[in-house]
Amino acid sequence: MREQGKIRFVGITERFISDPQHTMLQRALQDNIWDVMMVGFNILNQSARDLVFRKSIEKNIGIMIMFAVRLAFSRPERLRQLIAELIEKKQVNPSHIDENDPLGFLIHEGGAISLTDAAYRFCCYEPGTHVILSGTGNPDHLKVNIESFSRPALPQEDLTKLKNIFYNVDSVSGE
Repeated sequence: MREQGKIRFVGITERFISDPQHTMLQRALQDNIWDVMMVGFNILNQSARDLVFRKSIEKNIGIMIMFAVRLAFSRPERLRQLIAELIEKKQVNPSHIDENDPLGFLIHEGGAISLTDAAYRFCCYEPGTHVILSGTGNPDHLKVNIESFSRPALPQEDLTKLKNIFYNVDSVSGE
């Protein structure tokens, strides 16, 4: 169909909530037919960096990020519960994180202004990503999201800390 001019690009999306290890996309990357992939990636589960992005960069595949902002970022109790689960699974080292305020270190002068801001900026500047999906039905939320996309990358110290804390996580979407 592409050769006939009926389609221009071929894309694939994963079901991140049920496949947080990107098993399907890893298999899809073995084929040379994809132009774009929609991938789950966020602060809490960065596994796509090694499992998908390296190969998608090599193959010049466009990456759309879904699930950049998760429910856990707006509900502190849910975030603490999720961190406790990751510690129990030995995917997060408790000595690397404040269990009472797990992502609080991101909010500071020169850093993020909110966890949502941090989440969008974290994804926006990740090498190999091209589009960060942002959904809202509220014009004020849309404006705030656009402002986040317009800010610079998070400070390198914050990025390094996030990568160190969540490096082994491949079991959650952050829901």
